[in-house]
Amino acid sequence: MLRLVLLVFAGVLPWRAGTPVWLTQDCDEGDHADLEKYAYDWTSSDGAFAVSAARGGTITHLKINSRTGCDDPQCIDDANVLVIDHGDGTQSIYLHLAADSLAPGIACGSVVKAGQALAVAGSTGWSNVVHLHFQVTAVRAFAPRCECGTDGRGCDPGYVPWSSFWSSTKRPTLPVSFTEWPDAASCADRRIEMPAR
Repeated sequence: MLRLVLLVFAGVLPWRAGTPVWLTQDCDEGDHADLEKYAYDWTSSDGAFAVSAARGGTITHLKINSRTGCDDPQCIDDANVLVIDHGDGTQSIYLHLAADSLAPGIACGSVVKAGQALAVAGSTGWSNVVHLHFQVTAVRAFAPRCECGTDGRGCDPGYVPWSSFWSSTKRPTLPVSFTEWPDAASCADRRIEMPAR
């Protein structure tokens, strides 16, 4: 059966060129379903890896002060997160970032370019292994921004302002494509080494 997917987001893979990265949870698999259908988890054989912007835009949500993660939903609010508004009604979400790992010049409210270093993948929140969770949703109009301050440290480490940016019935995850991986939205329970960036 042929499936047609309308892509609304195109960018580059969100890590530095030359980084060996594996897809460890595909879209439409496990808890990447329903409202989070088009979400991806990536891990590097090198452990922690530098995360970069898949597309340019403005950082609108940032929390980076948690050092806690565990394999239980009780840790969900311990996640570190960065969100980029791309100015076209879409935003990309980078989850489980390592504590205090922001790249130089990165702050909430900053404008970033595609490929620019953001932070380092970690294992904060509902996580027991270093990885990057990535998804794209529609921007929530009139949502608060920079709730944890420009440095991402102004919130309690056990708090995330999910309602300001996370997927919902009105804003589910959106299909994506990457320059190096155009069939990302195929969702085929893949466990693959990602193409070179």
